[in-house]
Amino acid sequence: LTKSHMCTTTTDLSFEKTTLMSNHPDHESHFAFWESAPKDTPADVTMNSFALRPDDSKYQLLHQAGCLRGVTFNGPNGPYKCSRQVFRVQPNTIYSIQAMQACQDIANEEFYPANEIDARYIHMGWPAPGALPARPWDTMYQPPKGNSSQSSWVSRRMVIHKWIITLRKEDLVPAEAFTKAVEEALNEPQAADRVEALRGIFAAWGEMIPLAMVIGASLAATGTLGSKQTLTGDSATFRPPDRGPDGGYPETFSKSGFNAWLDTAVNSDNSSTWEVVKVNNAVPITDLLPKTLRQRIDRLFSYSNMITRSPSVGSQIPYGFDGASLGVKDIKQINVWHNGAVMQDISIVYIDGSVAGPYGLGTAPNNKMSDSFVLGRGEFITDVFVWATSSSINAMQFAKNTSQLSVRYGTQNGAGDPAIFTAGGNALLGFSGSCNTNSLLQIQAVWRSDVKSDEYRSIATSTIGSSSAIIFNDYRFLGDPASSYISKIGYRNTAQVVAGLQVTYSCKRDGTVVSQETPVRGTDAGARDTWTLAEDEHIIQVKGRAASTAVYQLEFLTNKGNTKKIGQEAGDAFTVAPPHKDMVLYYLLGKSAGYMQTIMFVWAMPSLKI
Repeated sequence: LTKSHMCTTTTDLSFEKTTLMSNHPDHESHFAFWESAPKDTPADVTMNSFALRPDDSKYQLLHQAGCLRGVTFNGPNGPYKCSRQVFRVQPNTIYSIQAMQACQDIANEEFYPANEIDARYIHMGWPAPGALPARPWDTMYQPPKGNSSQSSWVSRRMVIHKWIITLRKEDLVPAEAFTKAVEEALNEPQAADRVEALRGIFAAWGEMIPLAMVIGASLAATGTLGSKQTLTGDSATFRPPDRGPDGGYPETFSKSGFNAWLDTAVNSDNSSTWEVVKVNNAVPITDLLPKTLRQRIDRLFSYSNMITRSPSVGSQIPYGFDGASLGVKDIKQINVWHNGAVMQDISIVYIDGSVAGPYGLGTAPNNKMSDSFVLGRGEFITDVFVWATSSSINAMQFAKNTSQLSVRYGTQNGAGDPAIFTAGGNALLGFSGSCNTNSLLQIQAVWRSDVKSDEYRSIATSTIGSSSAIIFNDYRFLGDPASSYISKIGYRNTAQVVAGLQVTYSCKRDGTVVSQETPVRGTDAGARDTWTLAEDEHIIQVKGRAASTAVYQLEFLTNKGNTKKIGQEAGDAFTVAPPHKDMVLYYLLGKSAGYMQTIMFVWAMPSLKI
């Protein structure tokens, strides 16, 4: 690997990009350590086996080598040993420790990992990820797949066996603090809170624990072979002479060579520096827990609990792609293709580098994407606005948990009824849907329950009218969505179709009320007036009259019993109210030209911060 992992117990000699670890042959003290190391295990190795109990003095070896601590794989250069002891061996348990009395017990290992991720694990003495037992969260949190490459990965390790330890998970007792932390995490009220708490536990206590392991010292070199490189034996593999070794005891290795380093590494006086250098068997840390806790963790990370889906819009045909196919991941950016009339294609790039889509038009090399909506650290999508017909997806717009709203992709004025995809503040995972070679035909938002906005206000919608006029979305003017409320409505004060509609949204920031006005919706001329609501006054019902392409009249009712009627007596009567009695009018979106043609009323629970 291009970045070496360094510790005092394992000397790590890493390749530099595609240059293999090897020392320049012209410098006598810098010959390749592979050639100086024994090629086979000598026949005169002395091995003693101990059947130890936890109160034996050699039991301290487990503590000393860090065997009682878990290992986490999160991060670019894992595995990492965690900071806390996660288990102890049960009293009166007999377990196996084999002690190598001669320092000549050296195993030379050569592996050819399939990809860089496998190489990282093997480099650190662990099996490749595919050879490890599945963890409860592996089904949902699929690890990133190694990039395919024409280069051949190779890893050479020289492992000096000092102790071989074999444990049984049935004889291990989880640390009381670990079990208590898991219980508290699983008692959190929301799934997102439970998952977040468990993530912190796994970071501190580990994800897996080794059961069969080798303790001692090692040398390791891992990298790729270029087209003109071989593992040993020619100048293409020589290590630059001006670069010293990496890892433990580098000065000894540089000044005195391999034999002096070996004598230092295996000297019993330095036994405090020995660590786990090879793992042959491991189990998930959750296997230590009582059955009831394991079952609760399994349910928490189950597909049915982690994934939810919004109703689809557009063509009602079988899905051509699935938004959860890559597992649960953080979104880095959303790429879109559109032509100003319809959405043509979409793709999602995840933090780990995996990509879902494009699926149709965007797969052609000459069809460049139109735009990207990029998410920063800690950002995720909580709302997706879609304008669709029965046969096409005409426009889409995305809102982050930070309240940032993307531009509207696709049509700016035209056919398509509005819909809002949301899952109560949960984070967007991806999109399912279908397409042809020209455009998106159907779309469905897929959500993950493990990441959620704490200040999200659940919504409901009511829509009046249908038209092909200019689209508007007042979400952009909410300021702080958690505390936003309607404080004022401007309108045309004539007995005509509703026009001149202008809403003022107010919110609190650091104790100060901040207000934003929308543009005027419906530009037909006429005298205008303004209706101001009290700070604790909210609209709880809307009556009116409308036709298919015009909103003729609106009558607002507030929680204080006040009403305001605007417009004219024409069209068919309607009444809309929220499904929950405590909900209030939150914001509007719709379509307008000279007058109001379509309105979607978005209801929500009252402001969270008033």
